[in-house]
Amino acid sequence: MSLLFKNLRIHQIFGANTNVGKTVVTTALVRASAARRQGGDTYYFKPLSTGPLEEADDLHVQQHTRRWSSNVHIDCLYRYNDPVSPHLAVQIAKASPPTTETFVSSIASRIRQGAERANGFGHMYVETAGGIHSPTPCTPNFPTQADAYRPLFLPTILVGDAKLGGISTTIAAYEALILRGYIVDALVVFNDPDETSKYGNSEYLDTYFSERGIGVAVLRHPPEKLDNEEQNRSITEEYYDSLLLNPSLSKLLARLDTLHNCRIADLESMGERTKEHIWWPFVQHASDGGVNVIDSAYGDFFNVLDSKSLPSSNSAVLHPQLDSSASWWTQTFGHTNTRLTLAAARAAGRYGHVMFPRATHAPALALSEYLLSPNGPGHEWASRVFFSDNGSTGMEVALKMALRTFVRRREAWLMSNGSTPEGGEIDQKRRRTYERRLGVIGLKGSYHGDTIGTMDACEESGVYTCEWHDCKGYWFDPPRVVIRQGQASVEVPFGMAEELLTTDSATIPKKNTKNLITFLSPAHVYDVSSRLNTPLYKLYTTYIARKLRSLQFGFLAPELEREGLSENRRVEPPTELAALVLEPLLLGAGGMIFVDPLFQRALVDVVRNPNRFPVSSLSSQSSSPNLQSSTIDAQAIESDLLAEPPFPHPLPIVFDEVFTGFHRLGPLTPQALLGNAHPDIAVYAKMLTGGLLPTAVTLASKEVFDAFYYAPESESPGSQVLRKLGGKQHALLHGHSYTAHAIGCEVANETVKMMPAIVGGAEHVAMRDVWRCSKFEKSEQKEAQVNWKRSPSLLSVPLDGPMDDDVHAYSLWHPNFLSDVSQLDSVEDVMALGTVLAIRLKELGGSYTSTSAETVFSPLSQMLSPTSHSTTPSKFVPGTLSAPVYSIHFRTLGNVAYFMTSLNTSLDVVREVQEQIWQILCTGKL
Repeated sequence: MSLLFKNLRIHQIFGANTNVGKTVVTTALVRASAARRQGGDTYYFKPLSTGPLEEADDLHVQQHTRRWSSNVHIDCLYRYNDPVSPHLAVQIAKASPPTTETFVSSIASRIRQGAERANGFGHMYVETAGGIHSPTPCTPNFPTQADAYRPLFLPTILVGDAKLGGISTTIAAYEALILRGYIVDALVVFNDPDETSKYGNSEYLDTYFSERGIGVAVLRHPPEKLDNEEQNRSITEEYYDSLLLNPSLSKLLARLDTLHNCRIADLESMGERTKEHIWWPFVQHASDGGVNVIDSAYGDFFNVLDSKSLPSSNSAVLHPQLDSSASWWTQTFGHTNTRLTLAAARAAGRYGHVMFPRATHAPALALSEYLLSPNGPGHEWASRVFFSDNGSTGMEVALKMALRTFVRRREAWLMSNGSTPEGGEIDQKRRRTYERRLGVIGLKGSYHGDTIGTMDACEESGVYTCEWHDCKGYWFDPPRVVIRQGQASVEVPFGMAEELLTTDSATIPKKNTKNLITFLSPAHVYDVSSRLNTPLYKLYTTYIARKLRSLQFGFLAPELEREGLSENRRVEPPTELAALVLEPLLLGAGGMIFVDPLFQRALVDVVRNPNRFPVSSLSSQSSSPNLQSSTIDAQAIESDLLAEPPFPHPLPIVFDEVFTGFHRLGPLTPQALLGNAHPDIAVYAKMLTGGLLPTAVTLASKEVFDAFYYAPESESPGSQVLRKLGGKQHALLHGHSYTAHAIGCEVANETVKMMPAIVGGAEHVAMRDVWRCSKFEKSEQKEAQVNWKRSPSLLSVPLDGPMDDDVHAYSLWHPNFLSDVSQLDSVEDVMALGTVLAIRLKELGGSYTSTSAETVFSPLSQMLSPTSHSTTPSKFVPGTLSAPVYSIHFRTLGNVAYFMTSLNTSLDVVREVQEQIWQILCTGKL
């Protein structure tokens, strides 16, 4: 990454196969660059060489560039004596193989050093070894050169194969490079060696690549090697001299320079061009601000334009920038994962996009079967999968499913209680009037998307609103899980705290303020199965049941409605709560609010089993209920009126797991940390496709599916309940042009195959152990910092390691770091789960429009200095040996700053970010 310099044009040379003439082409390019008039230095760099020293490629280049020795610099990094594949050569030599990170970082360091000492405008050629898929000597798993070199993102010259079969290998090599995102600037290929070998490769490849906008240089075939060393050197030198006069080579050199300069000019103009043409989401364009120009991405890092790069500077035009919001919460394995890219190509090549209604294809079917299998999030409760294109539309589908299911349940209940009108039919006008006012139960701070339906399922507050927004429902102010002053706590809203007169004794918490309950650790907070037996659970369920009962109204039967309809007057009926809609564990866009899992479990239990939680009537509120009131009259609490359930029947439950699903918070699904409380409907997106492209799924139970499969129930004259198959009008009439997009489904299938090895791997296992053993107590900060600045001990576990830790709360962020940060004067509280860290700053009346967190953490957007412990490059920051710096791209929500990793983000990177956050909060600068 970040290896683009104004004063040094760099190209790497890949071969379509071994023995295609890479070194000959590279030598010719080095000579042509060195022979330029008024040219700068020229560099030849061979990162990896195998074979005897006397036959080494770098010595060949040195031998034939002696006349320019003063400004030609030649280097080789790793050398092995045996002329075999590098992965075998390192084993034969019994040498210690470099890690891929060390290998790539070392290459980047040499490149940077060349740029720093280059005089004038120089050229550098980095020659690879063998073919594009020749293995490297690196651990783990000896990745191929095409994969190992990708973090460097160097523009590429491909040397084609002039031999028989070379057309095929050359095109295959080109496509493999393109699939990995390489910029292929040129193809160089030799013509036929003699009159007897007329393969015509150069002619065919010239046409093929020219049609694709790739520059092609056809060079005369090198002479055959002679036995006499002196004669061979002489004819080879003559050959190279002839190439200096070849117009094809000079045109190639000019083209490479032009492409280099155009790339930089394009990057530098993109910001202003973007401001003129693009309308960003969630951005007020009237505010002043720069444009983050992203040239490429790899792993957890963007490669962005450095606005401070000077025209004549030897510094890089680009610099690495940590994507610490996981690109709006989507990244699973980091950017440009080869397996996901190949999965997308596989489906694109086989299907493109195909129509889905009354059709099927293998990627969609395989994904559906996984989602409903014992390994999927729908295990034990879901029976159907509905496809859409993003989280918001997936939630729109979920709301339609939930409201229809509620209506069917209510109709069945009315018929079972003999409450339907004469003849068993409900007037359609009355039905539609009623159905338009159905609402949901939710939590304040919820966010389910930006489409109108999902907005209506959220409380109208702050900026998440628009002209048609008509919120329908009631939203509880939820208890929050926080780490404050070194203590893991549950903060209960004051209105609710007045009723919760005792505390949760499961972990012997201390009640140190009126509304703060402390625990030994977050692990105790998320041990919901144990907490179900505590007084707090009883208090939660009673509070919820009382509130919900006070908000319920009759179904199609209020006197006011009857009178209005009989007189043909329009009467707006009150909202009836028809479904529970939750973001499990963490409310994302509403402010990164970690909700007490016991409270959400209590909500689910009350709504699903209302008969288990009968409460007294609240006559003081029955006549004119206030849907947004958060307190209940004390006299009503003491009422001795007859206890009744809050609902006459269960309500459907929707889990919005768009953000929190697929290990974002640790478990596969947050349902595990709710004591395996399952919904009737759940929505997944974002991490489902590894962050590569949009796809969403809405999972539903059999009962939900049946609500659209059958027509409304009715009674026969003999009072027998009739059930018949539904017509088209009863179906779920919702769909998208790209429903079950085959590419998205195939990428999702690959994603879910890859997840177990990572979350069951050494770094996740190590952090589970760290969290399991941590106690949160206020401590001397200097002492505690030592713990989170050290790497945890990594345990050796199999790739398909045990996955039974889904019930344990843990994070990749160190618990001691959270404890220390929570004790800083500027911090209100902090919390982390899985890959997510949220820091709430102290601010009176902090809201979404606040800029306090953005201001405090703004130094992170600058180039960071190496942290004090950094002696080796970060795992996913290629090239940091020479310049171990990067900036951090972060997002804020008012006075909350949040940071998010991928599942496979190195703990070294996490530790470095923790140190930078700590330094900012302690000193206000880096």
